[in-house]
Amino acid sequence: MAARKTPAAKPAAKEATEEGPRTLEGYVEQEKAFHDFLKKNHPLFTTYEKNSRLVGKYQISDREEEFVEFGGGKKFAEENNRHAAITYRLGMESILDFPNKFVGAKKCGECHPVQYEKWSRSRHAKVVRFPDEMDEIPGKDLNKGLYGTKDVSVLPPGITADSIFAVIGTPRTKYGFLDPWLVRGTYHIEGGLLKDGTGTLVAGGNQHSRTWAESITPEMTKKIAAYVPGFPTDLKGFGDNGSKIWGFSSYGAKNQKSMLFQPASSYCEVCHSFKFDFKNQNELFAALGKPAELRKHTINKGISCEECHGAGAHLVGARGAGLPSNCERCHQRFAWNSDEAKKDPKHQFSAYFKSLHPSCGTEGSQSYYTSHKEHGMGCGTCHDPHEVTQNDWRESVTVPALRKKCQDCHATQAAFFAKNEIHGANSCASCHMPAMGSCENFGSIQYPDYGGFDAQRASHIWKILVDPAAKTLNPPEGKDRNYREGAWRLTKKDGKPYIDLMWSCGRTSWGDSALAAAGGCHSPAMSSMPKDLLFTNQKMVYDKVMTWQNPVKSGLAEVEAALKELGPALAKSQLGKAEKAQVQVMVNQAREIVATIKKDGSWGVHAPTLTADKVQEAKVLVQGAQAFLKGSTLASAKAGGTNKG
Repeated sequence: MAARKTPAAKPAAKEATEEGPRTLEGYVEQEKAFHDFLKKNHPLFTTYEKNSRLVGKYQISDREEEFVEFGGGKKFAEENNRHAAITYRLGMESILDFPNKFVGAKKCGECHPVQYEKWSRSRHAKVVRFPDEMDEIPGKDLNKGLYGTKDVSVLPPGITADSIFAVIGTPRTKYGFLDPWLVRGTYHIEGGLLKDGTGTLVAGGNQHSRTWAESITPEMTKKIAAYVPGFPTDLKGFGDNGSKIWGFSSYGAKNQKSMLFQPASSYCEVCHSFKFDFKNQNELFAALGKPAELRKHTINKGISCEECHGAGAHLVGARGAGLPSNCERCHQRFAWNSDEAKKDPKHQFSAYFKSLHPSCGTEGSQSYYTSHKEHGMGCGTCHDPHEVTQNDWRESVTVPALRKKCQDCHATQAAFFAKNEIHGANSCASCHMPAMGSCENFGSIQYPDYGGFDAQRASHIWKILVDPAAKTLNPPEGKDRNYREGAWRLTKKDGKPYIDLMWSCGRTSWGDSALAAAGGCHSPAMSSMPKDLLFTNQKMVYDKVMTWQNPVKSGLAEVEAALKELGPALAKSQLGKAEKAQVQVMVNQAREIVATIKKDGSWGVHAPTLTADKVQEAKVLVQGAQAFLKGSTLASAKAGGTNKG
């Protein structure tokens, strides 16, 4: 057993109106009584550990760890002499605030039916559900195999629908569970049932992982391993991430070795939110361990209206009515590393990583140092917060509902791309927003140099760096590219992150809507394209891009050199006004073509044929202008010779 030291007891944080603003320290200290109750009553301690039926060590995870230490927070505090919640944001209300003033999303929907209808179809509304609300599961049997498998069900072995409070997650990626004591399910039960206190409680093997179960099949792993050395092809190869069942991962745990004992107040409620109508602490404690009682008192689940607008909002004048929270609470998870901070003090923070990929919820931290953010673009610029899911939430990919798209601001690029005979059916996001973020800590199948294979969330970096070797994701300084013992980093160039060519064009992700729509694009694992178009390394992508960009760049250089000479030559010429005007028109048209291609910025990638044609058109224009001037010079010389004679 390994237990963290819980902060000394202090009075619970009160309403801001009574004692001033809630402090980070007050928020951390608030959960001590909850932890103390669980240590005395949770079956991990009272049944399984007591009777030596526990496999794996546990670590008690509290708000001190999650809000003060995570993301480099401990080191940040040492060097800056102040605490900071770097990775997580504080919610306006906790399940440990008594009494709360939540009224429930349905009450909000009485006066805001349009917003409620949009929200109710989104994944935000589905991230926390009771077992009888799992509409996508045949017969709502949470222990029945899915995707044609016998064993990969919603719940892991020994955990049944009547022994949990709620299911966390949707069909897009994963399912986890909260047990009846509101503790994150980082375990399973072998040889018995949790509800009976029988069998053995085993660390890990706790989370249904759809991509692994449905797509990264034993056959697929062999296909991937043929070009990715070291990719696991059997259960043993998945190591700490795996389990005894293909498709069940160990999340918040290491298979049969260790697990977090993590009450919901420490972690889950921050983003996968739920609220009760308990009036005091005793009422909550009396309901713990009783799933039906907890559900009866649940007034809100998921990322619902009041998570952003405040408990009760304007209806009862609750705390923080208005907009006390926003997207950043769950989607701006930062990390801080002293070496990066010293190297670039103006851009000290980076996206939070669980292992080799940016974590889920880092969309805002990825975008924070981009040009888009610098020019005022935020989440709400593109996203309608009430309608975050456009497609059916039951699908394995998410297509976000957007109120503004790339082409609304990037008209020149859109005009070029509309003429792309190769990729024209794709969207801008297909290349500029690859699925890179991971919802797991699944390092055994994360291979950044190959653009895969556990990636679900769209990156929010946008800028593609055309380079044969530069990588978006890198290990910490001093570690080689085989480093798997800790978190990697998001690399910046001139203070800004970038997308490398492998992620843009050669990635593999079954959770990527762009790849799903395009038949796998250039992924060697997913696509059926000819072999020379299946990109197994970044140099292959770079060489292909150069076949488009080099002729454009060299052609424009030739045109620009000619234009540089044409200006002074035209001024000195003896052409008549009409002829001068004609030359000037050709020069202006050539300059406009050059400016348009530069504004597009892809040097032919957005539209290879169209761009090549425009370069040729510019060449013809400057050659025509040169011919006019050459003819004028010859005529002038001839006339001068005649006069002299």
